[in-house]
Parts: sequence; structure tokens; C-alpha cells
Amino acid sequence: MKANDFFRKHSVDTGDWGGVWAQSKFEVDLVERLRKGPLEGTPDRDAAEGLSSLVHAELEHCGTDRGQRLNDEEITAAIRCLKTMLRRLNIPFSPPFRDFRGFEGYWSAQGMGGGGGWAARRGFLNQLFSPVWLALDELDTAEPTAGFRGVDGEPRNIIFASTGFKPEIVMSQVIDGAVEIVEHADTCLVYDRPLTDAGLSWGELVDWWGERNAMGDTDAREVGRSLYERLKASLGSEAERYLFFAYASRYTEHGGMDQPVLLPQVYLHFDPLTERQRKALNKPRRLARERMDFLLLLPGGVRIVIEVDGKHHYAREVPKGSDNWEVAADLYSEMAAEDRALRLKGYEVFRFGGKEICEAKEDLSFIRRFFSDLEARFGARSST
Repeated sequence: MKANDFFRKHSVDTGDWGGVWAQSKFEVDLVERLRKGPLEGTPDRDAAEGLSSLVHAELEHCGTDRGQRLNDEEITAAIRCLKTMLRRLNIPFSPPFRDFRGFEGYWSAQGMGGGGGWAARRGFLNQLFSPVWLALDELDTAEPTAGFRGVDGEPRNIIFASTGFKPEIVMSQVIDGAVEIVEHADTCLVYDRPLTDAGLSWGELVDWWGERNAMGDTDAREVGRSLYERLKASLGSEAERYLFFAYASRYTEHGGMDQPVLLPQVYLHFDPLTERQRKALNKPRRLARERMDFLLLLPGGVRIVIEVDGKHHYAREVPKGSDNWEVAADLYSEMAAEDRALRLKGYEVFRFGGKEICEAKEDLSFIRRFFSDLEARFGARSST
């Protein structure tokens, strides 16, 4: 796509002159569709190249000759879309402003005003956009690398962060694999945007959460804080909360919006009946593991499952309520079999003991080191 592809020409009657003039109108709807996911037949790389050229040109006009075509609302939509697309491509881009007024305030605070300031403003914009264009060019020449093979196919339904009753799900379109939650939809979250080969970042989830809750004018940090609290509410144990906190601390660091998001309580399989209902109907258990404690969706189809194991993973309480436990070999065998099945499908599974986390709650650096090592192993960008 080119920069001009984001404008649509339309005719305007000039009235008294009796003539018709062609004007260009910025395609806000197109930009919003791109922000939500790639357009069919238009790779994110191509769309990002055109939109980055447009945003750069508009900011340059604002900083030099005031000849920009967009208004504040339109440039805000364009910058927001560009940031989201570049996140999907794993390209950092964090301008210190969100619109023309913010850009003016920034250059004034940085001493780029007054006579000759236009040259400093142009230089700043070139420094801001040059790494983006270089990274986009490298995507053209990059060759596939050998190494870890991720999961084939694209996730269609991410149902996560369950906080209460099990949702009741029906297949609204069986052929397409579309699902619909018909009851208890308020107890879980459903990420319904298309995913790309870049996985899912914290910034993309924050953007989705803000739109879902009509928080368009709210500062991104406040939106992120709201989302963090909602995700934390779904965690069922103290150990899970400590692990989530240790990972989520990186969201506040430089480049935090580009970090892969740690999704809690994600449905991997789904049995329409609860365990209690199966017992009442004398039906056998069909699925050994319905939910994962945590899931990371990394670039290249890499999916990382993180499990936090309490006593119930390998032992049973006997008698009930006595706080006495006995090792249950069948539970451990079932867990090991499920791990093997997941790995054969392309997932990687890592387990933490709940005891090791709770005993180290005053110093969770070993969890942070684990995630840094994990990113180094699977090629995701580290926050350091």
C-alpha cells in the first residue's frame, strides 16, 4: 500500500461556480479495520509501509509548513493503527505523542522551537522513523530460519481469564468452527481479533480491552491497569498470582507494550458438561485438562504453556478436610500423558511447583530470569 491509498477521492459541488472539484478524504474506517487485524490480501508489512510514510509526512508538514491534510483526530487514529500493526510485526515504535498538539508540545519542551527549529524537528522525525523503515525492508529480505517449529494453524477462539461459572458454549457455525457463549459470558473473556504470525502482545490486548470497554479517551496506562486487575481476578492460587505479578512487571518497562502477553486460565479443550454433571449422569470423563494456567503466544506459532502445580496435581486429600494427603500415581500419570500430547501438537510445557514460588515470594527474580531465558530460547524480543 502507498500513503495515498489511505485517501478516497470524492466530488464536491462548488455551488455558485457551477464546477465540480475532486477532494481527498482520509479513510478512517480503513485504518480502524487495519488496527483490528490484517486485511485480506494486504500483508501487514505492506500496509505498515504506506501508513508509516503517511504519518511521517503529516508530522513533517506539521513541524515545518503547516501543510498537513489530517486533523488531530485523524492523525491520532493513524498513529494508533501504525503502532498496533508494527507490534504485530515485532517492530518497536513508541512516539512520545499521540497527535499534532502533542507533537508541538514535545518539540517545544525539547528546545526545537523558534527560528531554525524546523530542521531539528525534521531530524527528530527521521530518527524516529528510520528504524521502522529499515525493519520493514529487512522483512522483505528475511529468509525462514531453521529451529523450533510452532503450532500449525491460527487460534480461532481464545477464551480465558475465567472467574466463575463455566461458560456455556455452542457452535454457532460448525463448518467455520465459530463458537458463541450463551450463558455465563460475564465470567470469562473472549479475544475475537485475528492473530498473525507475530503472536499476541500486551499492547494488542490492551488495545482490545480499551475498545471492548469504550475506553478510547483513557490513557493507555490506565487501560492496562484495568486489564491487569481483571486478569489477576481470574487466578485461583497465591502461587499463580506471584508468578503473574513477576511476569507482568515487564509491562511497565521500556517497550513493555511489545512484550508477549501472559494469558491466564485459557481453555485448551472444552467439555460441555461439568465434572459434577458427568458424575450425576454416570458418564466417563472425556478430557483430562480443559484449562491451562497460563499461555504465551509467541512469534512463529510458538505456544508456551505454563502450569503452577499444587498438591492436587499429584496427591489426594484423605479423609476429606483433614489436610492429610497421599500420593496419587494416577493423577501424576494423567498429567504426564497430557503434557506429552500437548508437546506432540507443537506446544511447549513448563511447570512450576506452587511451593517453590510461595517460599520465594520475597524475591521472584528466578521467575523473571526464567522468562528472559525462555525468550532467548524461542526468539521472542526481550524487554532488557
